[in-house]
Amino acid sequence: MNPPKLARASFIFLAPFCVCLLPGRISSCGAFAVRPKPGLPKNVAPARNTPLSADQLKRVRPNEAGMVPILEYHEIGGKEAWMVRSKSNFNRDLNRLYREGYRPITMAEYLSNRINLPPGKSPIVLTFDDSRGTQFRYGPHGALDPDCAVAVLKRFHEKHTDFAMKATFFVLPICPFDQPPSAVKKLRSLVAMGFDIGNHTLRHWLLHRLSDKVAEREIGGGAAMLHKLIPKATIDTLAFPGGNPPRNSRIIAEGHFQGFHYVNRAGFLAYGEPAPAPAARHQDRMHIRRIVACEDACGITYWLDLIRRGEVKRYVSDGDPETTTVPRKFASLVDSHWLNGAHLRVY
Repeated sequence: MNPPKLARASFIFLAPFCVCLLPGRISSCGAFAVRPKPGLPKNVAPARNTPLSADQLKRVRPNEAGMVPILEYHEIGGKEAWMVRSKSNFNRDLNRLYREGYRPITMAEYLSNRINLPPGKSPIVLTFDDSRGTQFRYGPHGALDPDCAVAVLKRFHEKHTDFAMKATFFVLPICPFDQPPSAVKKLRSLVAMGFDIGNHTLRHWLLHRLSDKVAEREIGGGAAMLHKLIPKATIDTLAFPGGNPPRNSRIIAEGHFQGFHYVNRAGFLAYGEPAPAPAARHQDRMHIRRIVACEDACGITYWLDLIRRGEVKRYVSDGDPETTTVPRKFASLVDSHWLNGAHLRVY
């Protein structure tokens, strides 16, 4: 499976040869651009830290209008290939992210514009699609398989306690993680560990090939089944199978399935660049791009290198989730709607 060609567009943070959608505008991805209310979900606790002093601002140089990498993983382990990240490369990813000042956040923190990181650190969102067995697996005696993604994340967190165990698993609810007797236990364990659960539809059918009615059934069916399996989880995000959204954006945002009403705060594409800042102007929450964790062109190494060299401006935290701090030259990129009640500080 090869990534589709990306649409030409421009963005102030991107190098001229990079590509992205212009969020918030009418596009071929859907009939209209959706501006859902950000809200503060139950799994994002309000917090307030001491604002940075003028001297600290000069030293930290926070930029909460910068871009946020959302990484997309599938298979973990085995030989490196498209949609397969070898275990050694997965560990290398985590070590590089930690070394370069990235720290994991939940999808809820990102979508709510409530990123709670130490000053100077940058958010990273880890996502895992398809609920594959290599992501979460038990051994023959019920212990966590040390080679699965959850175990790798757990060991890394134990070694680096400031690298939180936070990620989003976009789940196919029919036999998730390839061990049917343990399916419900795994889903509930992920929630108990603090991971986010997102919808990946009922059967992984490519939504752009379906009628609106069938696409709504696939989205709603997946959300309804996840709600039944893990009623305590908040299911309000959707990753499109194959990275292809339905033709009608309205059914991404909300719809019905057999009396169940689903509502999504965001829909996620693939094969793209870093995501806009949570409070960025002109963003389309129903079509957020992610970076595939692979070594192909425009993969994880390509984008992290661009960010490291400063060719893509990264989000740098001010340490206070209730305040969005940006350099004056980037203030025009912030949309008060997406501040979601946070105070805007310009310096």
